[in-house]
Amino acid sequence: APYLYRVFIAGASPAAIAVSLPDNLSYCWDAGTCRLRFAWKGGFLDNSELWKGKGDVLAKVVGKVYFKDNAFPFRLAENGKEPVTAYKGYKLINRYPEFHYTIDGISVYEMIKPGNNKNGLVRTFRIPKANKTVWFVTNENDGVKYTSSKGKWTKNKLKLTAADAKSFTIT
Repeated sequence: APYLYRVFIAGASPAAIAVSLPDNLSYCWDAGTCRLRFAWKGGFLDNSELWKGKGDVLAKVVGKVYFKDNAFPFRLAENGKEPVTAYKGYKLINRYPEFHYTIDGISVYEMIKPGNNKNGLVRTFRIPKANKTVWFVTNENDGVKYTSSKGKWTKNKLKLTAADAKSFTIT
């Protein structure tokens, strides 16, 4: 690990990318919606039915899902609407995929690695050409504790200055 598959999986668009990380952690990143969809622990995928050539089946998660994201996290105004996204691809850096997408035309780069406690995830974001405040919004009822390397949290919203947004992590 890490390794990844483009896969059809419940809870994501047909452009899903499943990534297996060290420590039996895995996640589904959705290229169709440009975001992390869910994460699980305990195994990776059962693709056996897909590999038989059946076009109407989905990969099965092996393990327990512990995180689901129900909305795109970035906003370009505190109470703004979801920005328009466009998937640009990914590149592997030391075997980890760094996803590239745009939000309202601004490039975002996201890499996800296992957390230090072998349970959570560390999401590293780069928005090199950020020129205004960016908001990272979480679901305040998802039971997840978030920390960040930069910015200021107000309830479930992280306010990042343009300088902060150039490179930050969410754990």
